[in-house]
Amino acid sequence: MLLKVENAKKAKRALSLAQHIVRDIEAGAHAPGDRLPREEEMLARYDVARATLREALRFLELQGVIHLQLGRSGGPVVARPQTGDFANSLSLILHFMDADLRGLLELREAIAADVAAYAAQRATTGDLSALADCLKELERNEAGGQFEELNRRFHDLLGWASGNPLFGLLTSTLHLITREFSHSLGYSAQERAVQLRFLRRVLEAVRTGDSEAARQAMARLVSGSASYLAERSPELVSQRVRWGQI
Repeated sequence: MLLKVENAKKAKRALSLAQHIVRDIEAGAHAPGDRLPREEEMLARYDVARATLREALRFLELQGVIHLQLGRSGGPVVARPQTGDFANSLSLILHFMDADLRGLLELREAIAADVAAYAAQRATTGDLSALADCLKELERNEAGGQFEELNRRFHDLLGWASGNPLFGLLTSTLHLITREFSHSLGYSAQERAVQLRFLRRVLEAVRTGDSEAARQAMARLVSGSASYLAERSPELVSQRVRWGQI
């Protein structure tokens, strides 16, 4: 019992230290690639045990905040957490929640239409150019093996074009988690044509700033896509999310 209590205290100290290091990274305006102080300097600065410091640094590395370089000139180097870091953490939580693909599809359906509407209000010239280029690639690959990946990329770009990074992060994260599911299914030629038709409508609505038209087109697209997946492969949409599939 005493050992459990002591381990819990050590973990709490390490987490508190990790939070302190993050605040110092922010206060120092450190950019990705910047080196943090070496271990001896950090031990003196934070006045902690070596084991506590190393546990805090390992935690930050798992979260994508730093990476640890090996060798004589190594040490902690500032990184920038990526969407994959968040997706990996979320998939672990979903694993223990017994979440399935159907739940992820319902979440996507709940937000996708509003994301498109925000994009129609806020998309920049650069966003529109990237979306148009992606749609052209989709059209060229309508019968190719890259269709599903390019399709996800279009939706990712739309999420970031919403002007709200939370929408961009969530959209991209959902696609990372569901990627393996879709690889095992794929779209029929007819479904690909339907997807392209609605994506063209979405892009035109975003380009003209018509948020309601963008919302309606995207709502029909994701609803139809979810129905297609459920009808074609009901056993697939019932599969549980498993950590490590990303």
